[in-house]
Amino acid sequence: MDSAPSRIAVVGTGYVGLTTGACLAHLGFDVVCCDVDERKVASLRAGGIPIVEDGLAEIVRGAVEAGHLSFELGVDPAVRTADAVFL
Repeated sequence: MDSAPSRIAVVGTGYVGLTTGACLAHLGFDVVCCDVDERKVASLRAGGIPIVEDGLAEIVRGAVEAGHLSFELGVDPAVRTADAVFL
C-alpha cells in the first residue's frame, strides 16, 4: 500500500485520542499524539497513562519503545509534517 499514510498526528490525548494513536502506532504507523496540556504531555512522556483501559498501558509502552509513538506539546509541528491528521 504505497498510498497509506506513514506519519499520523492525533490531536488530543484523552480517551479517544490516546487510544486511537496507541492502536495506530501498534499497527506500525509513526504517530505523534499532540495536546495543549503541558502536564498531560509531560506525564505521557514519562510513561504515565491517565486512562484506565484494559491493555492500553502495554500498547502505549510497546509503541513508544518501538519508536512508533511520541507525544508533543501543541499541534503545529506534528500537523505540518503528518500525512494524515485525526482530530
